[in-house]
Parts: sequence; structure tokens; C-alpha cells
Amino acid sequence: MKSGFIVILGRPNVGKSTLLNYLVGTKISIISPKPQTTRFKILGVKNLPDAQLVFIDTPGVHNARSALNKYMVETAIKSIKGADLVYLMIEPEDFPGEEYPKIVEKLSKINIPVFLVINKIDRYSEDQIEVTAKEFEKLFSFKEIVRIAALTGKNIDLLVNKTKEYLHEGPEYFPKDMLTDRPLPLLISEAIREKLFLRLGKELPYSTAVNIEEIEERKNGMLYIRAVISVARESQKGIVIGQKGKKLKKIGTEARAEIQQILKKPVYLDIFVRTEKDWPKLEEKVKKLGYRVSD
Repeated sequence: MKSGFIVILGRPNVGKSTLLNYLVGTKISIISPKPQTTRFKILGVKNLPDAQLVFIDTPGVHNARSALNKYMVETAIKSIKGADLVYLMIEPEDFPGEEYPKIVEKLSKINIPVFLVINKIDRYSEDQIEVTAKEFEKLFSFKEIVRIAALTGKNIDLLVNKTKEYLHEGPEYFPKDMLTDRPLPLLISEAIREKLFLRLGKELPYSTAVNIEEIEERKNGMLYIRAVISVARESQKGIVIGQKGKKLKKIGTEARAEIQQILKKPVYLDIFVRTEKDWPKLEEKVKKLGYRVSD
């Protein structure tokens, strides 16, 4: 039996969460077309007859300015600690700009295998993929370069088999029926936050946070959930709620359907919107809303 922890690093929107969901075989990491959707370190477990692979999805590494963005980058970089292998994930139109030398500097200080994983290969020519691979090879001595399409699963089996080759014998860290270590409130809040990213305009989702204040199973078997969406400005409340509450109702309906699918039971979702002035910019408020870097 082989086992190990594999950290997935890369810039925002490169497909890290899509890869994690495909590897695990179910949706445990939220996805949207907007960059910087992932804010937390997310663990997913893949069990094989001869191996247990524990994958860690991380927030995208980028040039951070606000307190929230600095938290996300720090979370990603600190995830390397204790890893057995790292995927540096890129796509064929990437080039070794500002973010990658910083990541590579961190990776050069640890003595573990690093793969270059080139995603979205189904959208680009072989020539462009090859040029990008050679540019990144100048940055770092990767143990393997694997070209994949995470959305369709192309070459994922190859990636898994290559990964197993570099892992050592070890125990099963988690029970076979466990796919993630994410607590229930976080699973629920992330389901709601995904709908905010999908249903709101370009900038507003980045000013929202979701916290679960109450989860209670009622006598009729219904699970009551009280959720609070925090926004950074009073003017944003109306945008989230929408005319006559239509926007918030749609977000709530879509989130409730997904939560019921996850929990396999009826759910009553009560959502409120609250202003937490300038919260993404202020470290104390970022921590208050649950964004703390773990060691």
C-alpha cells in the first residue's frame, strides 16, 4: 500500500478545483468561471486498491494586495509543508511571469518531487503546449511533465499512475468511505458562495463571505440552516437581495437544491445579508469571517 499528500498549486482559474473533483469522483470543491473562487485549502481522498492519494486543492497564487487575498496566497504556499508531492498546474497560454518564480523559490527549498501539470490541452495546439512546457522547464527541474484536460478526464489515469510511482509505502490516512475532511458548515457555506459567484456580477462576489450560524434538525426531519452573507458595503446588500428579493431567492433555491443533494435530506435554508464594512481589506475582519491560515 502506497499513500501520500499531493498539493495542487497554480495561479487562479487554472483548473485546480476541476482536477480535484475529477480525481475524487464527486464535487467537493466549488467551481465558477471567475478567478480566485477557491479561498480555503480543500482536501480530497482518492482510494485505490493499492494506494490512498490525498489531494489538496489550494487558492490561486497571485499578486495579493487586500488582507483576504494575502490570506489566500499564504494558505496556498503553507500547504506545501508536509506534502509528499506537488503538482504545479498551468495552462498552455501561461508564461513564467511574476507568480511562478515565487512559487518555484518555495519549491526549491523542499526535497520532494514536483510535477508540471499542463491543463486544458484540448483547447490548444501541440506546438503551443510544447513551447510552454519548454519555457517552464527553464524554471525548475520537474520530475514529470504531464499534459491533461481536467474537465474531460484526458490523461488523468496517466497522472495518477505517475504519482503512485513517486509515493512511498504508507498507511491509509483516512477511512475508505471518506472523500473529504471538510466540516458540514463549510460544505454548506461553500455551496452558497458558489451560487453567489455564478449569479452576481464581475466584482461583487469577491466582496461576499458566507457563514453558517445555525444548523438544527427539526422534529419533522427537516434540517434548518441559518446562513449569513456578509458584504463589504451597504449599497451591495440591495444587489445581492435584488428587486423584491428575487436575486437572493434564486441563489437560495439553487444552493438549497445542491445542499439537499449533498446531505440526502430535506433542507430549509434561511439566508440573511449583513454589511461588514470593508471586510476584505481588514485583517481582523477577514479572520472574524473565518479566513485564518492554519499551520
